[in-house]
Amino acid sequence: MLAAIVAALLAQGGPPLLTDDPGTPGDGHSEFNVAFTVEKFRHETLFEAPLLDFNYGVGERIQLKVELPWLLQYDNPGPDASGLGNALFGFKYRFLDQDQEWVDVSFYPQTELRTNPHSRKTGLVGEGLSLLLPVQAARDFGPIAVNVELGYLLVEEDEDAWVWGVALAHDVVEGVELLGEVHGVTGTRFDHGELVWNIGGRIKLSELNTILVSAGRGIRGEARSEPELLAYLGLQFNF
Repeated sequence: MLAAIVAALLAQGGPPLLTDDPGTPGDGHSEFNVAFTVEKFRHETLFEAPLLDFNYGVGERIQLKVELPWLLQYDNPGPDASGLGNALFGFKYRFLDQDQEWVDVSFYPQTELRTNPHSRKTGLVGEGLSLLLPVQAARDFGPIAVNVELGYLLVEEDEDAWVWGVALAHDVVEGVELLGEVHGVTGTRFDHGELVWNIGGRIKLSELNTILVSAGRGIRGEARSEPELLAYLGLQFNF
């Protein structure tokens, strides 16, 4: 029961947000998210339909992650495309806990592996591999939970980048959590990048199921190649 309480307290980041958090499912517990996402630009729209996201807890501090999307791209004026996206594998280790220290902190390396040559040929996914090396920190300030993430993204055959985010969460009523974030991806020289905002929520239907929803857009607009719309709708299964 204590493990379930800790997992709930650490749930401010992660789906449906882009910013991740130090939370883990708990020893022997699993989270399975089935989601549909959209990222819309002026001349292109990319769907993950569906996005399958499985997380498993090993002990109270470790989380194993596997994520796999089916991609649909609508390109104007170019050709449309669809196919299997890259598989993402992650390993999270939380090495500080708020109940013992003043903050929760985790390290969460994640890598993408190519799964479908067709998707590379059609431009749905990049040619190279990628490795994200982020650190997450979280702390409760009364009714508001604050989560910060900073990581370095190494990309094969492309430019590396910094990835960062700040997320806030507040329990409006029992079972309903309101979320918000600002998330950015910036070149190593900080001369270009993408900056977006997101608002969303988690609605707990039962001990087993939670609705995940968020929506947002780029802050600086199409001139910076930022999305006109970001959206996430999913159902989480806990077991």
